[in-house]
Amino acid sequence: MKAVCLGLELKYNRSNVDYFGLVPGESQKMMINSTKLFKNIFLDNRIQNAVSNRTIYNIKNLAICNFLNNRLISKVYSVIYEGFVGNSTVFRCPVQPSVYYLSNSVREFEVPIFHQPGMFRLYVKLKAEKEGNMLTELIWRYRVRRI
Repeated sequence: MKAVCLGLELKYNRSNVDYFGLVPGESQKMMINSTKLFKNIFLDNRIQNAVSNRTIYNIKNLAICNFLNNRLISKVYSVIYEGFVGNSTVFRCPVQPSVYYLSNSVREFEVPIFHQPGMFRLYVKLKAEKEGNMLTELIWRYRVRRI
């Protein structure tokens, strides 16, 4: 199964993040300018069928600091981390105020065989508290097809 990225939407909370978007003059690199120290970070992510709006995968309040400090915890998230962050930035907890760089070059990627074909949206929300406001949110639109 192969997925093709169709688009990416970025949102951020301006009280905690000064900028989250493409590096000026580049299309393959993004940056995030974090203005506060974050002792904890929690992740919500959801995959939704773009046609029916049915949620097919949902995870809430995943403690990211454990993963950032030991990426062997999850093979799936490690692959995503390497593709998106790679060697351009090192994230550790507590996350210090700084400018961080991320890759925007993922266009095609393989998905597990159990992922159904069709059009989907992947929502990824990072928060400083379990029930807190979002720091950043990414929404990927993608199509999955059999190869």
